[in-house]
Amino acid sequence: MPTVNGHIATDRASRYLQQLCSHASRMRHAGPRTEATSDTTGRITRGTAACELTAGPTALWLRITAEDEEQLKGLQEAVTRTLERVGRRDGLTVVWG
Repeated sequence: MPTVNGHIATDRASRYLQQLCSHASRMRHAGPRTEATSDTTGRITRGTAACELTAGPTALWLRITAEDEEQLKGLQEAVTRTLERVGRRDGLTVVWG
């Protein structure tokens, strides 16, 4: 099962986790879906892919797993695009690998 890990260095990880999960929960068609969130954890699914999010004091940690590379890449791109857009004032960059 393909997996990719990523992180964003930020002291506002919980805030960005909540924003990403809120955005995903508003998607209406075939987009990401939020299954559960708290101040420090969240889970977003899209098709067969799932992104586990964990907010720490200095970073937001991401782990995406999927049944195939196409599903993995699709959710990875959606998560990256959304986080970098909502965090543009802070200059957020998602580091994968």
